[in-house]
Amino acid sequence: MSEAIITRFDSENPCWTAELLELAGEDTEDLPELVRNGTLRLFNGIYSLTEAGISEFDRIASEMFLEGNPGTPPTDMKRSVARTKLRLLLDNAHIQRWGIKDFRTNISLPIRPNLTRDEIFSIEDRRLKWLYTESPIWKKIEAEFPAVSIESRRTDLVPPEKLAEWCKENCPKAGSLAVDLLYLCRYDFMQYRDFPGHPNDPMRLINTDRFLFVFSSREPADNLETIGKFHIWLNNLRRMIIPGYVDRDTQEQDSVSWLIFAAETENEAGTLAEELSSYGEDLVKNANPCEIWTISLEALEKLNEKRELVWELLPETAHQVQRTLLS
Repeated sequence: MSEAIITRFDSENPCWTAELLELAGEDTEDLPELVRNGTLRLFNGIYSLTEAGISEFDRIASEMFLEGNPGTPPTDMKRSVARTKLRLLLDNAHIQRWGIKDFRTNISLPIRPNLTRDEIFSIEDRRLKWLYTESPIWKKIEAEFPAVSIESRRTDLVPPEKLAEWCKENCPKAGSLAVDLLYLCRYDFMQYRDFPGHPNDPMRLINTDRFLFVFSSREPADNLETIGKFHIWLNNLRRMIIPGYVDRDTQEQDSVSWLIFAAETENEAGTLAEELSSYGEDLVKNANPCEIWTISLEALEKLNEKRELVWELLPETAHQVQRTLLS
């Protein structure tokens, strides 16, 4: 039983509490002994692997042919625990039959151009204005990587070599969009098994619905900066990386991209939704189609019955901020 607990502490989930391990279906009776023998460290109610624990993880993984790497304690252990809790709650809240739930924690998505907050947006007369579109690199991307229709898309449209060379010459240092939990919903995956993949898509974003969860900040400017970076990421995908494959899949079905701010309580999630909604359609201007929502861990914890699909779960538990604009 202790071996099963140790392998929970992988690189995506390096920190656990006893309550989270129980939520994951583990028997926590051995936790005190794992601390006493030096396998786990306990600090402020949070468990993590010691150096001996990392070695033990590697031994067990090798013997049992398990994938994954041992997790090392991050600087922000509370946020790491929150990410794992969010993943568990989402996973436990819906079945997603005939699909694959692909969760990835603490993801940093590269974006170009690399801009400061003041270069991404401004608030003038309580009106949100996106400034990133004035960036010379942004304008160069628009000029050299035109929008592509579904009919014109090809996996060789932007060769990896061309993309790498362009980035090296024009924007060698990428910015980043920090995502606490990336959920790639691989719906009806058997229908897409013949698609060979795209050379610019190592994360396999094509043929997925993408839900990007970011823990909300008490500072409104932080949340607006995240939305601006979400815009840039989507437009990078649409023009430079996988043009023609972002909003429609290879079976000509819609693929969605949602940015979801996560909060601890329903009151926090509802308040944030109201605050962000005050900016109206400007929130998704330049990035349409996409959607912005808020959700609370409290709402997910209170759910008393699993939903069948994520498209049932989220509209029921989350707060709508801005939906896709009709073209």
